[in-house]
Amino acid sequence: MKTATKLATTALALALLGSLSSPASAVATKPRAATKPAPAPSLPSRPCSEDDSASRNCYWDAAKRGNGKGYSYYVDRAGVVTYLNPKLNDRAKRATWKKKNKAAGREFWGTYDGHQLCYAKVGDTSYVYCFDGYKTTT
Repeated sequence: MKTATKLATTALALALLGSLSSPASAVATKPRAATKPAPAPSLPSRPCSEDDSASRNCYWDAAKRGNGKGYSYYVDRAGVVTYLNPKLNDRAKRATWKKKNKAAGREFWGTYDGHQLCYAKVGDTSYVYCFDGYKTTT
């Protein structure tokens, strides 16, 4: 009985060693070829206008423009706003912001005083609320 167990163990070990040296496992362990990194996006070189929600391929430098309050951002060719503060780039938070303002009966005003994604409660005095936290009245 001991001989049969030794033979079975030896056969299993040889089968395992044989599978490790098979060409199929050699293919799986080859290192991957180095891939080139994705090219950096080309950043816009012209400033955005202060109250134009249709601005594309432009940037807003909050420190140099307007009243110096708010966050800097750029708008790509597709019209997507990307803030330099990464906390403001969460798509889910933007969608929630949009739903909240529509539910409150506010109108989409786009860009106001250089701030993007603004809504306003329109009346004798309009109250403007922007995604980056900017609030004002008109």
